[in-house]
Formats: sequence, structure tokens, C-alpha cells
Amino acid sequence: MIICGYNSVTRNLQGKFVDFNVPNDVNSVRGDPTNADTLRRAGIEKESILIAATGNDAENIYIALIAKELNPQIKVAVVLKNDAHVDNARKVGANYVLLESEVVGKEILKSLLSPMIADTMMQIVVSDIINFYSAPLPKIYRNKRLKDTDIRKRFGTVIAIKRKNRIIRNPNPETVLQEGDILIFLRKS
Repeated sequence: MIICGYNSVTRNLQGKFVDFNVPNDVNSVRGDPTNADTLRRAGIEKESILIAATGNDAENIYIALIAKELNPQIKVAVVLKNDAHVDNARKVGANYVLLESEVVGKEILKSLLSPMIADTMMQIVVSDIINFYSAPLPKIYRNKRLKDTDIRKRFGTVIAIKRKNRIIRNPNPETVLQEGDILIFLRKS
């Protein structure tokens, strides 16, 4: 996997970084990630995934365009700051478009959930089919058992409940929902 941009969003990923500012001890190609020759040096023709997350929306969209020209089979994920640029990223061939604010939110969720669930969630993050969300418990569900609600049908599968200072992972259908609960659930797009 090629990761264009080395920053707080990307530094914990595993792959080959393409950036001017990568530390010496990190697998990388130093250079401009918007330059086709730099991407060739990183081995783009043989890679199956590229993440464009430089921190600059225009650069990330341009990287996606170049990546698809150099390797039409590559899956490209673009991380954007501004949702106004989502359509442009898709037009140049980005397979996945993530908003930086959502990525940060998902990292927060990852830190709250167990490592096994978090790894599964990170695989789902790049899916266009399944997303996860959190929402405060609607008043109509207070003091009801999870199995006695239509939450799954209306909103998605509840994978956790944040209750005060703790997380209830994989809640039991008998779990009684309480005022102040935050539901974390999966939902098909």
C-alpha cells in the first residue's frame, strides 16, 4: 500500500509513505506525491491500494488522478478536509472518499472499543456499503430492552453503547436502554 502524506492522520498506517517529511526510520520514498515519477519510484504499477492524505484537498484529488492513470486497477482512497470536494474526487476515479473529520471520529471510536472490534471497524471504514455511526438514545427507547425496540430496523445494528464513563460492547438483547446512552451502530449505506 502506498500512503501519500505523512501526518497525524496517516502515521500509524502500515505501508510505503510518499512525502518530503518522512522520518528516516519509516518505509518511504522521499519526494512530491503529486509527481508521477515519485509514484513510479514507490512502485505504483504493482500496488493495489493508494491512500492520498497529504492534508491538501487539491493535492489529494490530483494524486488520485495520477494514480489511476499510472495503474487503472489500483484502489484509491482520498482523505479530504472539505466535503465540497467529494464529487471532484469521485470524478477523477477515487474508489473511497473519506472526510478527515470522520477519520478522526473513527479513531476516537477505535480507542473506545476493544482492539478486535476496532480492527474490524477499520476494515469497514473503506467500504462504500457499510458505515458506522453514533447517536444519542431517542426518548422513545428509554427504559426498554434492546430486543423490544425497532432500532435495528430503523437505524442499524447496535455494536456498543456508551453509558456514562463505560462502553458496553456487543450489548445483549436484554440490555435495558437508559437516558443518556449513546448508541454506536453499523448501517448499510
